[in-house]
Amino acid sequence: MNEIQNAIPTNPGEGLTVPVVKVASVWGAVAITSWADFAAMLAAFYTLILIAEWGWKKLLRPFAERRGWLRRVHRRHGDE
Repeated sequence: MNEIQNAIPTNPGEGLTVPVVKVASVWGAVAITSWADFAAMLAAFYTLILIAEWGWKKLLRPFAERRGWLRRVHRRHGDE
């Protein structure tokens, strides 16, 4: 029961301050100190997602279909 009571903030502003400080320290640890750095990180992450999607569609999925690991997706009525 003492652990629960210790986790409840006693001061009015303490409940929000601690998580904000933790998040700020994590962003500082990965060298994101401005909104420009944050935007650059998001752009890099989005680019990696697009590259992974391209690799799946153009390289990995056709390879897996040829090997028989995945069924071929029929996009049109006449595809067999």
